[in-house]
Amino acid sequence: MARTRHNHRRRRGRFTLLLKMLAFVVAAAAMLWAAALFFRMDHIAVSGNERYSEAEVLAASGLQTGGNLYFLNKFDVKEAIFEQLPYVDTVKINRKLPDTLLIEVSECKAAAGVRSETGLWLISDHGKLLETVETPLLGCPTIIGAEPVEPRATESVDLGEDAAYRLSVVLTLLQESEKRGMREKIGEIDLGDDTALSFTYLGRFTVRQPWTADVSYKLESLGTVVDYLENNETGRIDLMTEGKASFIPE
Repeated sequence: MARTRHNHRRRRGRFTLLLKMLAFVVAAAAMLWAAALFFRMDHIAVSGNERYSEAEVLAASGLQTGGNLYFLNKFDVKEAIFEQLPYVDTVKINRKLPDTLLIEVSECKAAAGVRSETGLWLISDHGKLLETVETPLLGCPTIIGAEPVEPRATESVDLGEDAAYRLSVVLTLLQESEKRGMREKIGEIDLGDDTALSFTYLGRFTVRQPWTADVSYKLESLGTVVDYLENNETGRIDLMTEGKASFIPE
């Protein structure tokens, strides 16, 4: 008799556990249903875009209204936009309850061009490959002395292992010269010179400085030298010696 009561209690305990599990599943399903019902994505707003239209950003995202605000994978959405829109630099995705998704993008600009077999590749000042063009853009220096290795839009430019450090210096030059309003005055930047970073300036000067020099300081020195020269003077500006700048006229 005792064994019968024990078995009965055990079966009753199992039944209670099953009821609890079933209640949990029902509650979870109800919560999912409520989320799908109350957090429906009825509006998608795009901001920060200039080069690309709102329709282009939306198409690249792969999103459509009617989905759920909380079930979307924000990482996948960002990657899709980056992959299809090379000039997009950053993407922020936020939810605005109850029914709106906000996509905020920032776009980069072409900072230089690098010649390759397939054309002139435009790159950002952080080295991102943007697109190919037939002729250099106004205000965009042209990098010579190295060619991109298997270039592909949206990826970082690769000029080969030997030129990796020099490329980093050139990117710093592009960034610092833009801050000073000097980048559009740079013509060609030569990576093929082993002894120095060499570039043309204002169409009248060839500038040389050590690869390991402080780029910002050297640009300041360059501006000081040019300010002292006449508008018709041409030649070489040598910044190879620390604390000294020399002008060698043609």
